[in-house]
Amino acid sequence: MTARLRQELEAGDEVTAQCYDAAQRLARKCRQRLPEITADCDVLIAPSATGEAPLGLESTGSPVMNRIWTLLHVPCVNVSFGRGSRGLPLGVQVIGRRGDDASALAAAAWIQERLGA
Repeated sequence: MTARLRQELEAGDEVTAQCYDAAQRLARKCRQRLPEITADCDVLIAPSATGEAPLGLESTGSPVMNRIWTLLHVPCVNVSFGRGSRGLPLGVQVIGRRGDDASALAAAAWIQERLGA
C-alpha cells in the first residue's frame, strides 16, 4: 500500500458518522438537482486531470478531477487531445447524463474525431 493511499484511509477513519451521513444527504440532493441544472446540455466537458499524465507506471495521477462525477453517478469518458511539456498525454473528460452512457460515448467519439486524436 502506498503512503498516499495509507494517508487517505487514515483521513477517512477520522470522518464521523454524522459528517458522513450529512455528506451522503448532500450528494443525493446534488444528484436530484443535476438533471435540472444540465437540462440545456447534451454533455459537459471538464479537465480529466490537473495536468499531463504522471511519468512511470506507479500512479495514474490524482483522482481529484473525477471525484465529483463519480459522486454524482454520471458517465465520464476521457478524450486525449495532445501532450504536455514533458511529452505525456493531456485529456478532457466528457460527462454525460446519469444512465445515458451511450450519448456520452457518442459525444466523446465526435470530439475525438474533431481533435484528430
